[in-house]
Amino acid sequence: MRFGPKAAWLLCFAWCAWLTALAVYLEPLLGGWTPDLALVLIASLILRSGRAASLGLVYCLVCTRLAFSLDPPAALAAGGWMLFLLVRSVAHLFDADQMLARAGAAFGAALLLGVWLFLAAAVRGAGAGSPGGMTPLMGILSGAAATGACALILGPLFAALPGLGPLRRQA
Repeated sequence: MRFGPKAAWLLCFAWCAWLTALAVYLEPLLGGWTPDLALVLIASLILRSGRAASLGLVYCLVCTRLAFSLDPPAALAAGGWMLFLLVRSVAHLFDADQMLARAGAAFGAALLLGVWLFLAAAVRGAGAGSPGGMTPLMGILSGAAATGACALILGPLFAALPGLGPLRRQA
């Protein structure tokens, strides 16, 4: 069955929402080692997509994170913009099918977003919680490592999810 671009975007939102919900469900079990599964999906797709699709993919990630988290919307939007700039600036340096490039992109994106949200919470005085009894920065680093490991193992599977074909094509 072939999906058009509009259906691909709807399915991308659905896959991101399901993966984000799964990560929220796994957080009590894994603590600070919970991977950001939607970020693994987006990192796997961004390396294979063009500039316009990459911005849409980051928007998709930010919207689903807004639905499932208590992070400030402005901080998530700014963090998403930084993710877009980071990944697009290095995407041309790597082959999209290299496992280590995909894992590195996911690790770097998770680390950048985690540190950014931590700093935003610290500036706002919200006092970032420590996941799983870890110090906040160790929790961010362990979550980024888990995200990178998931991208290494599950990245090809996530990039081949049904309905996302039009988003994988180079623009």
